[in-house]
Amino acid sequence: MDVVNRARWRAEPQSDRAPPKPAEDKPTRPQPIRDAILRFMSEPRSAGEIAEHIVRPVPTATGHLRAMMQRGLVRRIAFGTYALSEYAGPDVRIPQRRSQSTREMRSTIRAHLCDRCSVQGLHLRTGISEKAVRVALRDLWFSGLLEGDETTGYRLVKHLRQS
Repeated sequence: MDVVNRARWRAEPQSDRAPPKPAEDKPTRPQPIRDAILRFMSEPRSAGEIAEHIVRPVPTATGHLRAMMQRGLVRRIAFGTYALSEYAGPDVRIPQRRSQSTREMRSTIRAHLCDRCSVQGLHLRTGISEKAVRVALRDLWFSGLLEGDETTGYRLVKHLRQS
């Protein structure tokens, strides 16, 4: 097939293809996370509180909040503080949750997370108590740096692992 015939073949309608469905037949994309956020926002909330409620890292929660702001569902009333768009109360600044672990502890643990690792494994490798390891992993997870959980083990998100 030469170039001219190939172009003509592409331009001709394909009778054996099914016609595209009209837009109204397509199901709307469910938004369970955003619905959960809206139900949770009975009062102004911090991004960290919202992330904990939906069990997602803070960057994921703020991404949803940003999309909801564009749709006029929520508004940002102070740094890291969000409320429903109908909120008419005073601007409230909710204190931001600080990390419960030290930077040194997080960097020590992070160095061992290129492969999947359990809490006990990190405890044995680093000498840090299991309770402190859990706290540091929680801080790293809410920062969006980790994937996994207690059952499957933790590791750095893909773009942070060294290949």
